[in-house]
Amino acid sequence: MERTKIILLVGFFLLLFIVFTSHLDVSFAHTSQTFGNTTVEIGWLNEPPLVSDLNSITLQVSKGVSGNQTPILNALSNLSSSAKFGTMTKQLDFQPSPTTDGAYDAKIIPTRVGPYSIVLQGDIKGQKLDSEFKIEDVESKGIYSFPDSSIDPTNTNNMNEQVQNAISKLSNDVQNTRDDLNTSQIEMTNIQKSINGLQNNLNSSYLISITVLGIAIAGIVMAAYLYNILRVKKGMLERS
Repeated sequence: MERTKIILLVGFFLLLFIVFTSHLDVSFAHTSQTFGNTTVEIGWLNEPPLVSDLNSITLQVSKGVSGNQTPILNALSNLSSSAKFGTMTKQLDFQPSPTTDGAYDAKIIPTRVGPYSIVLQGDIKGQKLDSEFKIEDVESKGIYSFPDSSIDPTNTNNMNEQVQNAISKLSNDVQNTRDDLNTSQIEMTNIQKSINGLQNNLNSSYLISITVLGIAIAGIVMAAYLYNILRVKKGMLERS
């Protein structure tokens, strides 16, 4: 008997635990908080929210006690709202729902996987509030994709940044190489000019040397010729 009571008691608590955790999962998808007699409920329009997909944040505002609540129209006129991811925030532009009174939607494209929250500050019809609502985490498409993609969408931004950095580095390298080639071409031109100048100088020196040598040879020949003439005249004078 005692054993049966213990089993029934454990089963009862286990059932309560399952119901409680199931309730937590549902309430986590749409979070609600009450301020005075004003209740605010926030969540994603499309669940589960997937990275890089267009989605909306839905906000429902009502007043009164549970079971007897009425929607509040024009509730966000004095309220500022923003989405928060880590330390980054983005202002949201809530628009009244065309189908549901007291409901408002703000379009957003979540670009990173992880936890998001909504921050509300101001007042609703005189009821002040300053609170942060945790909403369902954004998930990667890879969990649901089939067949598996070779590119992880959660790393798209990083991959784009890496590609841009690589292209920028390659462009800089090409420009540096082009500058080096231009510098080398200028240096080669200067060297060619120096060689041409040296060759011209050598040609000029060669011509001068040949000219001087020719003059010297001509001088020697002329001197020998004059010497022979003088010697002949001297011999003729001695005979006479």
